[in-house]
Amino acid sequence: MSLTRMRLMLAAGALAVSGTVAGTMLAAAPASAVPAKSSPVVLVNACTGHGQVRPNGYKPGCMPSNSFISGMKWTTWRSAAFGSATFKVNNCTPSSSCGPSQFTKYPILTVLWRAKPWLGHPGRLHFTRMTVIFDGKLHPHGAATETLKV
Repeated sequence: MSLTRMRLMLAAGALAVSGTVAGTMLAAAPASAVPAKSSPVVLVNACTGHGQVRPNGYKPGCMPSNSFISGMKWTTWRSAAFGSATFKVNNCTPSSSCGPSQFTKYPILTVLWRAKPWLGHPGRLHFTRMTVIFDGKLHPHGAATETLKV
């Protein structure tokens, strides 16, 4: 079995397990943790503080960053969200003469999870974790997955 096929199988298994865990956790949550109104869970932009439903991109952190996620396509958006995207990493170093768009692109699967009450927004939930699963070439640090606090 090829390494890429093995990674895809592991990624699919991780998505299935995380969805089951998220559903179980939401079902076990106290009634006060679940909003009375059925408004969609949001992904909060760290820089602006605005919540987004099914965003097409995300930039971890507020400072100028060397990485961002683009082309997000969502298959599910409930108490957990599943999708695919491209993780882009700037591969330019200060000593090199890089032009614009010197990014290495990594195909990823994306899981948003751990929905919690959104402070200052009564009855709304926001995702607090994002797991990215590299389903092709690995992240520059060699990780097959990475979980971010969002």
